[in-house]
This record gives sequence, C-alpha cells and structure tokens, in this order.
Amino acid sequence: MKQLQTKKQNMVVYFIVSLLIGSSIIYLKMALRDALRTPNHSSQSSFRHQGQIHGNSQNSGQIRIPGGQMAFFIIAGLAHIPVAIWILKNKRHSNNKVPYIIAIAGSAGLIILYVLSRTLNLPLIGFEEHVGSVDLLSKILQVGIIIGSTILLLSQGKQEMTKLHAQA
Repeated sequence: MKQLQTKKQNMVVYFIVSLLIGSSIIYLKMALRDALRTPNHSSQSSFRHQGQIHGNSQNSGQIRIPGGQMAFFIIAGLAHIPVAIWILKNKRHSNNKVPYIIAIAGSAGLIILYVLSRTLNLPLIGFEEHVGSVDLLSKILQVGIIIGSTILLLSQGKQEMTKLHAQA
C-alpha cells in the first residue's frame, strides 16, 4: 500500500515538474519573441526615454518601460527552473512542503498579474488587450501546477495524520 502511494506521489511530482519546465519554456520563448521585436535603441538613449510612449495600435498612448515585459518573462521563466529542481531533489522527503508552496504562490501570482495586465495599465507591461493561445496555454500549465502541488500537499498532510494516529 505504501509503495503504491509513493508511486502515485512520484507521478504527481513528475507532473508538477513537467508543468514547471513547460511554463518556463513558454515564458523564455515569449522573452525571446519580445527581444526579437524590440528595436535596438541607440547608445544615446537616456533615462527620459525609459518611459517612452508607444504609439502602436495595441498600446496607443500608454507608458511602457522598454524591455520591461521581456525582463519580466525572463525572470518568470528562469524562476521555474530552480523550483522544479528543488521538487525533484526533495521528492523522497515528503515532509518538505516549501517548494510546493512556492510553486503554488508563484503560479497564482503569475495568474493574478496576467489578469491585472488585462484590466489595468501596469508600468512594466502596460495594458494588454490581446489574449492568445500561448497566454491560455501558460495559464493552463499554471493552474495545473497549483492543482498538482495542492494534491501533493494534501496527501502529505494525510500521511502525517496517519503517522500521528499510528503512534498514538
């Protein structure tokens, strides 16, 4: 019975890790896409150009920090990797809940930022009207990370309760 439970937990761990890596790849690809789209600024660019107003149809009249969105995507993409490694390294230590809590908080934070970017004019990202398939895929992966991590945390809690009852 315990071996079956361990196999199920390992499957959930690998599921979470694969979602973290997939989400990381998506964010890094979005950063690369932004890097390829961003025009090269000359060496004359000064601080006052950092808050330039973009005049394209998607962000007309909105203040955006050039490269801010790309930097955000890079940070979000790279942040997934150490959490995935941490989860893999600690899969045998079922009492370590911290990486799963970080995965839940990080994914929830990214979902909240996504919703805010569609409703408010955020300084780094601006106001985004476009909702594409990559956006939806990244949110599906993040919801999967939250669900998988929650399932694992609940099963760890259940195991701890079983151990306490067995000792009593």
